[in-house]
Amino acid sequence: MRKPVVRIVLVLSVLTLAGIVALAAAGHHGIVTSQDGRMAIATHGASHVTPSNDPSIAGLTTIAGNLSKYPFGTYFCCYGYTISGPQSFLGTAYWIAIPFTPATTMTAKKIEVSVGWGGSGPNGVTLSLNSDASGLPGPAIASVDATNLQDYGLCCQLVSAGGGAGVTVNAGTQYWVVVSTDASTATTFDAWAFNSTDMRSYAFASYNSTSGVWGASEGLLPGYAVLGQ
Repeated sequence: MRKPVVRIVLVLSVLTLAGIVALAAAGHHGIVTSQDGRMAIATHGASHVTPSNDPSIAGLTTIAGNLSKYPFGTYFCCYGYTISGPQSFLGTAYWIAIPFTPATTMTAKKIEVSVGWGGSGPNGVTLSLNSDASGLPGPAIASVDATNLQDYGLCCQLVSAGGGAGVTVNAGTQYWVVVSTDASTATTFDAWAFNSTDMRSYAFASYNSTSGVWGASEGLLPGYAVLGQ
């Protein structure tokens, strides 16, 4: 039990030091970013917690994910990765992708992510399910623009996309949950909050418009779920 606790303390200590040493003002609502812009931190916790409630997921099975089953702590409100457009105040697009590999072949019908609006630019993100390309995100299999995100730093509403016939995901094949921006959200600043169930380090992928390519990363994962039948 001690290792996870120690890891949480170390992670939060590092983030706190980063906040003291190298934080730049970002948006509003008391949100700041790390000096490189990749990390977003809400300096004030939520004064009111709204439990996540999506009746459309009733009867669906979790294919992959790390969201908590506790309605008032579905994810961690206040630390996460920046999601931004190339024309945001950061001057760079930052996107994040999480890999998953289904244990059995299923039909993915819903994706949920713990993304919040940072208070700058249009309120929205692009949420997609992507194929794999040599261990990095490939072309989108399905994609949707999500709007009306709750403010980053609040908890615990989720950005949800999907429905209809769904998309077949095959056992043993890697796919990606991608949160990005497009032309309609080119000036947006959002953030994808960390999960609250697993403080271990995992592989994921990150993109920035300076390099123009996806790259391998490792660290805490933000909150997500892929649901289906």
